[in-house]
Amino acid sequence: FGCGKAYLTFALYYYLNCVKGYDVDIVGIDLKKSVIEFCKKLAYELDYQNLRFEVGDIRSYEESGVDMVISLHACDTATDYALNNAVKWGAKAILSVPCCQHELFSQIENELHFPIYRHGILKDKFTEILTNGLRGLMLEACGYKVDMIEFTSLEHTAKNVMIRAFLDETATKREHAQALSAYDALKKFYNVSPSTDILLGEVKDV
Repeated sequence: FGCGKAYLTFALYYYLNCVKGYDVDIVGIDLKKSVIEFCKKLAYELDYQNLRFEVGDIRSYEESGVDMVISLHACDTATDYALNNAVKWGAKAILSVPCCQHELFSQIENELHFPIYRHGILKDKFTEILTNGLRGLMLEACGYKVDMIEFTSLEHTAKNVMIRAFLDETATKREHAQALSAYDALKKFYNVSPSTDILLGEVKDV
């Protein structure tokens, strides 16, 4: 999702298909028609037959039989829609690098933390952390094992946090419920309504 000129997408296809020999089908999605036409042309020239590119919106894109979903720097709530699709399709693996997380900046209210919020730069960083924390909890409530890593150096990008989630068949109903309870408690404490709520319909066994 949000493949852009697809440097990562082409590299991933080359590694999985040409280096490792896996029979993979990869689809790159972006809103910009000109970018997609560029990617289609390059895929044709490289004879990457199982690498497709489509103009599409993350919020409404439909697919089936998806094993892995990757989103790199999908802006603001676009990341939440990418995660929603991944969970809805039952993707076994999700790799998501969020970007430009502004949604909670205007929502967050908590008098205890006002000394932090009054400094815009600190409020921005705090709401970024809160947003990703809520995303992680929601994915856990939906049956995924989640961790977050710095996938590259800050020298390359300040948006270097990756959400890694793998479908966990061993997770219990109690664990799903605990994650959802923590999610709801954080929302209430900070008085926010994140777009991550779109995943509530996918919560497992609660």
